[in-house]
Amino acid sequence: MREKRELPAPPLGFRLGAAADSRFCGELGARVFGHLGDYARILPGWLLHEGVITHIAEEGQRAVGLTMLGFYPVDKSRFVADLLAIAVVPDAQNRGLGKKLLVHAIEEVRAARRRLKVAALRLSVAEDNPRARHLFAAAGFTLQAGDTGRYDGGQTALHMLLRL
Repeated sequence: MREKRELPAPPLGFRLGAAADSRFCGELGARVFGHLGDYARILPGWLLHEGVITHIAEEGQRAVGLTMLGFYPVDKSRFVADLLAIAVVPDAQNRGLGKKLLVHAIEEVRAARRRLKVAALRLSVAEDNPRARHLFAAAGFTLQAGDTGRYDGGQTALHMLLRL
């Protein structure tokens, strides 16, 4: 009897998100973040927002994840970047794609420093999501003690920061 072998996934690539990705963003938002709020509506809105840069991760022609970065002025000359969203489609999780998405997002922010004075990359993460908190901590993000918020679903949002 022959063993069934899984084929390796195609290489991961990144492209800029566009209006045509609204449906993907909404469906992924609902599946991954739905318990936190109306991310089926929020992510497509961010995708189309002028101040947000969305990257779609693809294996071959299949979208498997996304990152959304916003850049906001701190004062007249300095900016801070926010990792607004990072998500992997459920059937592609547990293969290290989240880490690759995070590394790509950090590289994009560092590249933006050629044009903008960006001092840090911020993010919010649900307190009850230890896997994501560990991923961010392993990449150098630190928890901002005492700095919390709330998701629309009522969960505590912890704030983390990566100084650049």
